Amino acid sequence: MSRTKQQPPSDDIPYLRDLVSFYKHVKARPPLHKDFDIREIDPEVLKSYDYVARPFRHSFYCITLFLQGDVTLNAGFWKTRLSKPALYFKTPCQVVSWMKPQQWLKEYFIVFTENFMLSHKALAEIIFDLPFFQLEKAIPFEIEPEEVELLTGLYLQILKEYQSDNADKFELIVSYVHTLLIHVRRLYNKYAKADETLTAHIHQHEYSLVEKFRALIRKHIIADDQDRRHRTVKYLAAQLSTHPNHLNAVVKRQHQKTAIAFIHEQIVHEAQSLLNQTELSIKEIAFRLGFNESSHFNHFFKKQTRITPALYRKEKGLSFSQHSL
Repeated sequence: MSRTKQQPPSDDIPYLRDLVSFYKHVKARPPLHKDFDIREIDPEVLKSYDYVARPFRHSFYCITLFLQGDVTLNAGFWKTRLSKPALYFKTPCQVVSWMKPQQWLKEYFIVFTENFMLSHKALAEIIFDLPFFQLEKAIPFEIEPEEVELLTGLYLQILKEYQSDNADKFELIVSYVHTLLIHVRRLYNKYAKADETLTAHIHQHEYSLVEKFRALIRKHIIADDQDRRHRTVKYLAAQLSTHPNHLNAVVKRQHQKTAIAFIHEQIVHEAQSLLNQTELSIKEIAFRLGFNESSHFNHFFKKQTRITPALYRKEKGLSFSQHSL
C-alpha cells in the first residue's frame, strides 16, 4: 500500500449535505432512509455503479469494507492505492474521491448522517473518540483475511436487518453498528501503532490545525471584527473546513484546554496588549474586541484573569499619561 500527499482541494468541490445528494453524485439509487444506509456493491448486479467519483466534500460518516481488487482512494490529504481487502472512511468536512477498476469485485459500506448519530445515544457517546472519524486520521488501511471474515459477518447482519420489515429494526441496527465501530477501532489502533508515517502525519497535522486556528482568531481580532459570532468554535471550525468537535479534541490534545478557552485566551492576550501599550479607554478597548458594553468586557476580563481591566492597568503601574508617544 502506498500513500502520497494530495494537493489542496479546489473551490469548485461540491459540498454534499445529505445522502440523497451523495448517491446522486456517484450515480446510484437513492437511500431507503434519509439518515442511514447500508449497501453491498457487486458490479455484476449494479452495472450502473459509478467507478469514478469526482472530489466532493460531505457531512456524514461512512465505513467501507473493500473485499477484493485494485483501487485508488483519496481521503483528505492522502492518496492511497489498495490491492487487498481494506477499510476506507468518510468523516464530515472531508474531501474524498475514488477511482475503481471495471472488474472491481465487491464491497460493503454503511453511511449515516450526524442527525442519525445524535439521535442514538450509543453512537453519540463513542463517535468523537474514534480516531478514524477524526479528519486528519481518516486514512484507509488494509486488513488480514480473518479480520475480513469478522467484519463481513457484521455488515451482513446489518444489511439483513435494514432490508427487513421489523418495526424495531433500527434498535438492532444501532447495536450492530456500535459493535462494528469498536472492532474497527481495535484494528485501526493496531495498524496505526505499526505505521510510523501515519503517526508522524497525525502529530504534524494537529499542530498545523491549531496554528491555523490561532491565526484565524488573531485575524478577526486585529481586523476589529465586531461580530462576536465570528469568534465561536462553530464558525471558526467551518472556516478551517473541520468539525467543531474535532477542532475541540485537537486543541485539547495540543494545549490541554477547550477550543472556546483557546479563543478566550487569544482575546485576553489582545486586551492585555491594548491595556499595556495604548491610551485607549477601557470602553474603546471593549468595543474593539467585540463587546457591546464595557461592563461585559469587564466581566469577561475578570473571569479570565481574576482582576478587572482597570486594576490590571493599575497593577502594571500604567496611567493614560504613560501611554502617550
